[in-house]
Amino acid sequence: MELVALWIGIVTGALALAGTGWAVGRRVCRRLRRQPDPKPATEERLARLDDRVQHLQDTLEGLKEVFNHHFGIADKAAEQLVATSDEERLALLVEATKAQREHRYPDAVRLLESCLRPDLPPGERAALHNLTGNVYMYMGQQAEAEPHYRQALTAAEEMDDDQARAIALGNLGMVYGHRGELDKAEDHHKRAFAIHQKIGNRLGQANQLGNLGNVYAQRGELGRAEEHYKKAIEIHKNIPDPLSQAKGLDNLGNVYAQRGELGRAEEHYKKAIEIHKNIPDPLSQAKGLDNLGNVYAQRGELGRAEEHYKKAIEIHKNIPDPLSQAKGLDNLGIVYVKRGEMGKAEEHFKEALAIDQQIGNRLGQANALGNLGIVYFQRGDLDKAEDYYKKALAIDEEIGKRVGQAEDLGNLGNVYAERGELAKAEEHHKKALAIDEEIGNRLGQANQLGNLGSVYAERGELDKAEEHYKKALAIQEEIGDRIGQGRQLGNLGVLQARRGNAPGALGYLREARRVFAEVGASGEIEKADEVINALEQIEATSPPKAKRAPKKAPPKS
Repeated sequence: MELVALWIGIVTGALALAGTGWAVGRRVCRRLRRQPDPKPATEERLARLDDRVQHLQDTLEGLKEVFNHHFGIADKAAEQLVATSDEERLALLVEATKAQREHRYPDAVRLLESCLRPDLPPGERAALHNLTGNVYMYMGQQAEAEPHYRQALTAAEEMDDDQARAIALGNLGMVYGHRGELDKAEDHHKRAFAIHQKIGNRLGQANQLGNLGNVYAQRGELGRAEEHYKKAIEIHKNIPDPLSQAKGLDNLGNVYAQRGELGRAEEHYKKAIEIHKNIPDPLSQAKGLDNLGNVYAQRGELGRAEEHYKKAIEIHKNIPDPLSQAKGLDNLGIVYVKRGEMGKAEEHFKEALAIDQQIGNRLGQANALGNLGIVYFQRGDLDKAEDYYKKALAIDEEIGKRVGQAEDLGNLGNVYAERGELAKAEEHHKKALAIDEEIGNRLGQANQLGNLGSVYAERGELDKAEEHYKKALAIQEEIGDRIGQGRQLGNLGVLQARRGNAPGALGYLREARRVFAEVGASGEIEKADEVINALEQIEATSPPKAKRAPKKAPPKS
């Protein structure tokens, strides 16, 4: 779900002021007629007033373009923010809007923070702190966003405004969700939902249901995520609010993709794209194309994935939306990694990193650095991979993103395992597992248990490896991660082959292949077929084992 801001209040205020502008102008004219030679002064003031009204209209259009949707928030305090602003502060707000629209986030933050004063009424402070926090969130700087949302909550408490209170709580929930502090995120979204329910704000309720769905999806509680997304979609249908309905369909698609139900994921993404086309909403349409690209990449249909990512990037360029463009370049780079085209992958990840650095998106920088680490890992340049994973980890620690920290530690564990430094590998995978357990990330727990299983297999501790693979498999079955289940079954099959148990190995591998076939993961099917064929050939060429003579029964006494 999108960040909830008080921009709609500013929009409403802009419209109200623009509507009364000419009346103010006429009153000025009447006063000026009593003065000698009023014409030049009148024309000059009218010109200034026209400029002010035009600024407000430009601000309104900019906000429509940036947000596309205002979540039904018409806060009187935010209306006051524009209506009572002096010339200097209004100019700063206009410039901040323009900077946000052009994705010059550091400039937008500087301009918004220059509007903040301790003597402002609490409603105005709440609006400005929420806006400033949102810009920091777009930059991936949760640590900077949090104090602004806390100040917005304090201001809401001062004026005892339930709606402003719910907005600030929901925004704080997003901070904790991005960090991976999922219990805190859940608590804040539930409190926000309860307030929206109390004041009868259906749209606010739907938004918080979607945010809770995001928390459960991040934990790997896909059943609960699905339930909450469906409730949100139902409200959005009834309001009606087609844009949010489409976003809910995208979220449901993400649940099905995470489960490995790629057909259902594709169906929901396509429904969402149709709604985005009819609105029209090119930004969300491009995100839908990215989602479809993810489905095709997961299936191993890399040509179709590449095609969809490229279409999305083209839309992001034309909007322009550099933040989403960088994400698209990352996605495209991952396609090239899967194809083994490491030069093209590196080029795309570097381009994404440059965009993220330009707009100050720390979260995106961490992702791009981690992806470059994958390129160097695949090339066998382990020192460079380690360096880039550590850079990604440093940023994720700086911005407090716990999920990212666990992923980075897991990647570093893979580097040490590849070097044969199995003690360091084990240590890093255990640290990653501890974080995932702390934040309740079930999917991450399964991944790290699988990684630990591979470390123990490499040491020859096959019983311990089997135990960890089975624990990972149990979690993946619990959360419905079909692709993950197939991979753990494959790991168990390879383990049985190492024990010399070819029939047991083939049993696991054929089951893995069946799972991959069910979800349409063609790339994984190919890998499974390769191992199965090799084992079947070994079985076919191996001499039959001599049968043991049956033991004679002991003589009866």
